[in-house]
Amino acid sequence: MRRLRTLTGALLLAVPLALAVFGPLLAGEAGDRTFPFSGDGPLGTDFVGRDVGQQVLLGGRSVVVVAVCATLLAYLVGVPVGLLAAATRRRWVDELLMRPLDLMLAVPSLLLLILLAATAPPGPLTLVGIVALIGLPEIARITRAAALPLAHGTAMEAMRLYRETWWRRGPGYIGTGIRRILLADAGVRFIGAIYLVATASFLGIGVAPDAADWAVMVDRNRTGLFLQPWAVAVPAALIICLAVGLNLVTDRMLVTPAVPSPAPPPVPATTGDRPHAQNALLQVRELTALAVDRTLVDGVSFSLPAGEILAVIGASGSGKTTTARALLGEVAPGVTLTGSITLAGQPVTTVSPPRPGTVGYVPQQPGTALNPVRRIGAVLHEIARHQTPEDSRSAHRSAVTATLEHVSLPTDRRFLRRFPHQLSGGQQQRLVIAHALLAHAVLLIADEPTTGQDAITRNAVARELTKLARDGIAVILLSHDLHLVRAVADRILVLHRGAAVESGPAAEVLAVPQHRHTQQLLATPPAGPPAVVGEDRPLLRVTGLSAAHRDGGRHRDVLRDVSVSVPAGQCLAVVGRSGSGKTTLARCIAGLHPARTGQVILAEHRLAAQLDQRQPHELGAVQYVFQDARASFNPYRPVLDQIAGPARRLRDATPDQARHTALHLLERVGLAEHTVIQRPDRLSGGELHRAALARALASEPRVLICDETTAGLDSVTRHGILTLLDELRRTLGLTVVMISHDRDVVAHLADHIAVLDDGTVVDSGPADALLNHAHHPLTRALLHIDPATAAAPSNP
Repeated sequence: MRRLRTLTGALLLAVPLALAVFGPLLAGEAGDRTFPFSGDGPLGTDFVGRDVGQQVLLGGRSVVVVAVCATLLAYLVGVPVGLLAAATRRRWVDELLMRPLDLMLAVPSLLLLILLAATAPPGPLTLVGIVALIGLPEIARITRAAALPLAHGTAMEAMRLYRETWWRRGPGYIGTGIRRILLADAGVRFIGAIYLVATASFLGIGVAPDAADWAVMVDRNRTGLFLQPWAVAVPAALIICLAVGLNLVTDRMLVTPAVPSPAPPPVPATTGDRPHAQNALLQVRELTALAVDRTLVDGVSFSLPAGEILAVIGASGSGKTTTARALLGEVAPGVTLTGSITLAGQPVTTVSPPRPGTVGYVPQQPGTALNPVRRIGAVLHEIARHQTPEDSRSAHRSAVTATLEHVSLPTDRRFLRRFPHQLSGGQQQRLVIAHALLAHAVLLIADEPTTGQDAITRNAVARELTKLARDGIAVILLSHDLHLVRAVADRILVLHRGAAVESGPAAEVLAVPQHRHTQQLLATPPAGPPAVVGEDRPLLRVTGLSAAHRDGGRHRDVLRDVSVSVPAGQCLAVVGRSGSGKTTLARCIAGLHPARTGQVILAEHRLAAQLDQRQPHELGAVQYVFQDARASFNPYRPVLDQIAGPARRLRDATPDQARHTALHLLERVGLAEHTVIQRPDRLSGGELHRAALARALASEPRVLICDETTAGLDSVTRHGILTLLDELRRTLGLTVVMISHDRDVVAHLADHIAVLDDGTVVDSGPADALLNHAHHPLTRALLHIDPATAAAPSNP
């Protein structure tokens, strides 16, 4: 059907374009005029007695050429202006570019056309300029709106950090990201340009009012519509063909084909089902997901009754997220699903997904599930109203307040007026959980819900998941957090390379794992190596650092007079509750966030506060591994090319040397070449975490800042990365600043620990002392051995 629509659009578009190009060659000499709206000739005559057929052949070139030229000119000027306004980090530049365009938008286009017609000399070039000028402000604003999240997102920050070329950042990344929006806009804008050309002709600009022009013919001949309908119908049909054909063709460019899963075949009853399968809320039978080059899920079967929690565990890339998406009736492009899924007695496929509100989903990357242009309070209240439309506003507010308190988020008006990008990663995760709780779903799928969460918040999540199960909601937990799994799971399903290798009651699987892969996942991580003995003089020093975030028209202090230091070859772990300023501190050190006061000193050399003011060797010396690994990659380029980029631009390596370095690092972090030659959307979250680490190491840094680098990874992969970091510290003298909520990671890697709370350092010291003999109540709560039983410190 899609191919038929595209072919139809191409044919509809070809007819008017062919007439516009070749029509004047076929028209011949103009004949004598006869009576207006007569039947002379195949199509009759127009309002001045000219042959309509000849006018149709002559009338396409002017309208099409002028409209095409005007539309192209508007985009050639408007798109760069919009991109510049979006990409600039200086607010006055944005104001200077956009405010004059806003004034133009405030003037109606017809009035603007009349004003320009009164002052400009007539002619086709003038007409092109006027039509382009009228469309330019809207194009610039659409471009700016579409480019803003890309120009200031994590992927752009990564490209700036690795000194990516302007061509890759602008046309390569932002241009590719907004092309669909511009294509959708171009079809409508081109038709609007055609009618502006027709309107302008009556004002004495461009073509004359009685010229051969399709748009003019429609307007001037409408008085004789019932006398000679062809004089209106034919040029109108050609304009409609132009509009419909152009939009059908552009629609084909906008749509990425997806492979729907077939309807589920009937599942015969078997005696091998578990005793509770007959009463199960969710039943999955022989679920298989096939990509072009590999099997993502291989014959997975399980059932889940209401009120139970099923924990699905496995290494990164084992098929957990693909299985979860299949339960939502979703599938990645190019993936085919087979098997059957039944939820509450209803089959689930990509053609018939679950009813809205039936399934709540907490994604691994919370930012992708939040609307970037809506305030979080408005979205929460909308969800509450949708669930209980008969309740009053006060009841909705109470429901929102209670839900936010459940997930340990503020409930004040100032917080509810924030946008998602103004929240920390942990706060975004808890906000998505709040969305699911407000929706009152019968099934909740939590994909790594405690990734990037502190121990206190993870305890709250564990309590809430348990409470949901007691209330009769079935919960599927996809997690590498074994503390959380032990605390809440009723049953465990272990996936390995897409297949289910073990399943059973949680107590049995955790106590006596049968499969070798399960034993590896559940193995107790070895103790960390002895502390590295380095120089007394610190390699990295942060002194008196203060930073703020913009909150509307005001600045909100995030860091206050923070001072930390770390010697060469050692690791400083920065811990604290979500939103305490840990990531902001790491970003200030890397130059991604400007500090208001204070200094960042590397080997007695003061680093510039702004990233763009640092030299390439300074950028290569301090590298940053982003918390949201998927968002930090350009989705339109292969992962391997992005990993090799820092070696080329920051170490002046040749392309062959950079590729060899990238492949060597990828091998060390456990990624094969056939995996990374693909685009980021084909890799799992865990694979992208490892790829991000390899990319940061490609420039041979002296200081590596890891923002939740091991979050969302299985224990085997996590141990491999920590071992790799230990090895790099010893062989290269690499200094590590680790932002983490995972006590096991801190215990394994850290030599020193700094505890942040509300933007200030409230505790610091050697790792062994703070892990085992901490006196501060927050430190004890955060670094408790079992996050599932950690308690929030009482207020002093």
